[in-house]
Amino acid sequence: MANSEAMPDTQTATQMTQDTALESQPIEHPSYGQLLGKHVKTKSLELRRSEFKVGRDESCDLMLVETNLPASKLCRVSKVHFTIKKDLNDMTSPTYIHDHSRNGTYVNGKLIGANKCMILKHEDVIAIAGVNIRAFVYYDLRHNVSVEIKAKELLDRYHIGRKLGSGACGTVYLLHDTVSCQPYAMKHVAKDPLNERSRPKFLHDPLRVMNEVNIMKNLDHPCVIKMHDIVDKPDSVYMVLEYMKGGDLLSRIIDNKYLPEKTAKLFFLQMCHAVKYLHEQGITHRDLKPDNILLEDENEYTLLKVSDFGLSKFVRKNSVMRTICGTPLYVAPEVLQTGGRGSYTRKVDIWSLGVVLFTMLSGTLPFSDDYGSPAVEQIKRANFQMRHTVWKKVSPLAKKLIYEILSVNPNSRPTIEQLLRSTWLRDPDVVRKAERLMKIPLMVTERTPGRNTASDVENNNTSPVSSFAPPSKRKRL
Repeated sequence: MANSEAMPDTQTATQMTQDTALESQPIEHPSYGQLLGKHVKTKSLELRRSEFKVGRDESCDLMLVETNLPASKLCRVSKVHFTIKKDLNDMTSPTYIHDHSRNGTYVNGKLIGANKCMILKHEDVIAIAGVNIRAFVYYDLRHNVSVEIKAKELLDRYHIGRKLGSGACGTVYLLHDTVSCQPYAMKHVAKDPLNERSRPKFLHDPLRVMNEVNIMKNLDHPCVIKMHDIVDKPDSVYMVLEYMKGGDLLSRIIDNKYLPEKTAKLFFLQMCHAVKYLHEQGITHRDLKPDNILLEDENEYTLLKVSDFGLSKFVRKNSVMRTICGTPLYVAPEVLQTGGRGSYTRKVDIWSLGVVLFTMLSGTLPFSDDYGSPAVEQIKRANFQMRHTVWKKVSPLAKKLIYEILSVNPNSRPTIEQLLRSTWLRDPDVVRKAERLMKIPLMVTERTPGRNTASDVENNNTSPVSSFAPPSKRKRL
């Protein structure tokens, strides 16, 4: 009886021992690459660990000895000459080669440099202890994994990693420059062949296209995304942009249901400065919406950057009505009234800013097909309401500013300069936060003659204001 009672405990102890032994065993990952010997005599080496060291030291995964290399060359090899590293939790991540040597590690004839790294790509040649000692060839076993990117210019220069997001507007990938290892975001937008037929002839002029590219690449403002490259192909446009880890503003709003007024004000102030800068450069964005506003990090108070400016020049004739990005819920009424074919001014950006501000403060859209009539008709009449209970927490100044902005008549809307002079945005604490994030002074300037916003009239406030120094039933989102 005693023995039979002891058996369960013995079995449990045995099972625990087996479980512990299993846990202590390293996880066997599939191979992500191979090193093939070239001038180094060695068998094909499978790369399946997060770090693979090569050198003369016994601690190396591949210890080089005289059977691998002649003594005259082996003497130039460091104890740990180079390491190959990869994040095994993300098989789409780059494979890095780190140079630890005194006499150099080279990839395709290019010196990596002591304590620096590069990204290995399929069939790259690794030379050690001199550019002519071509020791290995790296084979990327995932190089045939399907990627929609066909532009050779991009494939040669960048490692194309995981998808950061996708939607009607295209797909965004994480990129890394193979030499600098700098991360970027790349937006891939497939062109609509029917729209392409109606493109103005000048957009088929390579010189004109490159001129537009250079203008956008030279834009320099802390709240405007830096565009590093554009590749314009007959079937697609590829934009290589700064990588913003915080995601887009739409996701931030959805995750939080809505933004506190202080946070929304900080974001709106940065957006206004970005739009002011773009307008000064002769650029009307025409597609401002939370999806196109990117955040630097996950912090509540973070730097914001406007993106996707100028994309319409490469994708479609009219940036809103013939859009590939879905329902134009952020589009100004004058664009809808002319079917996208009439002339309109920079005030279309002011309207879109108002819709974005409404969305940030309430987590709802001011116009939607779900409100009983077509959204397009609501926009044409500026028919919106602030019925959601969250509006009880929003200040009268913010509400009044939204009503001013969302005016059907473009001439009645404030200019971007007047927005920046509005009482609601002249919040010293928010301005200080913006200055820290933007790393520029938002200089105080005197008011210029012209139309006051209703918020200013209400408070009879004509004091100096901040301006950018040079360089319910509402639909939930």
